[in-house]
Amino acid sequence: MSNSAALEACDRWRLRGNEAYKQGNLSRAEECYTKGVKSVPCNDISGSLCLEPLMLCYSNRAAVHMTCKRFRDALGDCLVAATLDPNFLKVRLRAANCHLMLGEVEDAVQYFSKFRESGGYVFLDRKVVLEAADGLHKAKKVANCIHQCAELLKQRTSDAATNALAIIDDVLSISLYSENLLEMKGKALLMLQKYEEVIQLCERTLGCAEKNFPMVGAGNNLPKGNGSQYNKHPSVRLWRWHLMSRSHFQLGRLEVALDLIKKHEQLRCTEEKYQSNVLGSSMLFAATIRKLLHYEKAGNEALHAGRHTEAIEHYTAAISSSTESRLFTAICFRKRAAARQALGQISDAIADCNQAIALDGNYLKAMYQRATLHETVRDYQQATSDLKRFLSILEEQLQEKVQVSVTPDGPTGSNVDERARQSGTPDGITGSKMAALRRASRHLTLVEEKAEQETFLDLYLILGVKASDTASEIKQAYREAALKHHPDKVATKFLAETGGNRQLWNEIADEIFKNADRLYRMIAEAFDVLSERTKREAYDLKEERRNAQENSNGGRASV
Repeated sequence: MSNSAALEACDRWRLRGNEAYKQGNLSRAEECYTKGVKSVPCNDISGSLCLEPLMLCYSNRAAVHMTCKRFRDALGDCLVAATLDPNFLKVRLRAANCHLMLGEVEDAVQYFSKFRESGGYVFLDRKVVLEAADGLHKAKKVANCIHQCAELLKQRTSDAATNALAIIDDVLSISLYSENLLEMKGKALLMLQKYEEVIQLCERTLGCAEKNFPMVGAGNNLPKGNGSQYNKHPSVRLWRWHLMSRSHFQLGRLEVALDLIKKHEQLRCTEEKYQSNVLGSSMLFAATIRKLLHYEKAGNEALHAGRHTEAIEHYTAAISSSTESRLFTAICFRKRAAARQALGQISDAIADCNQAIALDGNYLKAMYQRATLHETVRDYQQATSDLKRFLSILEEQLQEKVQVSVTPDGPTGSNVDERARQSGTPDGITGSKMAALRRASRHLTLVEEKAEQETFLDLYLILGVKASDTASEIKQAYREAALKHHPDKVATKFLAETGGNRQLWNEIADEIFKNADRLYRMIAEAFDVLSERTKREAYDLKEERRNAQENSNGGRASV
């Protein structure tokens, strides 16, 4: 085919593409422009006098790419079009807008400035001229905001993170696909402990990022230009995996965090900052997670095998090493409570549930377990309170689940148990929540009936002693309980167990003090009664009558 015929064919495909574009058929428009580009062999380009049809095919295809949010592909076509016709200023404006959307503000400023400095813009439509001036202003605004947010995030305070987040959200409307801005937003959310939002941000933006910022090792056929980003090809997954692993860790999903870290370590990145900082620290982070998972697994195995003292030791080791992850620490406290309950250490088990709930106020398993522990010592009023709180949280979570189900991109709801927490999988748990709701409702009714009756606490169980124990043994048990559970002692005990994490303590101190005070009042009441002979005899008599009544009721029920 002659050069002239090739250009005529190219122009026909261009017109077809224009028509498809007007009709909103973007895939057809892209197909037509691509066929137009392919109509002109590369070896015919240099000898051609008029390459306007080819140049317009590239420029128009760039417009299609921009509409489809494929700004990197659009930039490639813009550069070719600008090479074919250096005087075609509109395509340079299009390239500048691509750079601006991608947050490549230095390149955007360069293109917008060249557009205005060329002088040819005076012959263009006024709307185009105003667009260039507005684009230059926006690019400089984004550049200033990026610098300002970087300085704020260095302060590592919640106030600075909040201010940075407000600035970022404002300029993201200009540079919606800026990796720099998105990464800073993720860091700000992490500082503000908005872990689910960090995960959602990273997952939601990864697809477009991979289209616009090719991965290392991925084929890249874009023409080389003056843009500073073209030869870098930064890995868009690294910072996302890093922030997601930290967020999953904080949410108690250690296995998910470890899997992300493994991917992070396997992926090589050409950017020096990741090699020296993030990649190195992730290896230490992974070692910490592996140690915590080892403790938890060992504790689980010992608990299931009935080696309860050994289980307590493993969970205690995990607690002392895991306070950066409040929810994982809460899980370990609750599991240690289960081991202590099996050993008859009811007050210690209640204290562990108190810690777990202070760390995670929506921890349903800990809430329900504490209710059953209070029921065990016949504190039906507190058991009722715990069950009502359990039901309230569960109903709220079910409502959130319903809202998420009608909003495909909505956030993931909280999970019922530890495995759901760590897997991060919301599907399949609604049914179990409904069943738990029904069981807890029935349980609450039974406990409320007992609370209405005249009852008294199981004082022997609270102190962890037997009815046959001597006065000196009861006194010794009280001393040990007071050392562990007196409100004045809980701060020292908590800090000793959690490696001196004062920031964590300050956040939950009020809740722990309140629960410790209530537990200690029960312990003090138990000692007051059981340490004085007359009171103890009266209590034992009441206990005998109660047991006889229960046996009598049980016998009639069996007939």
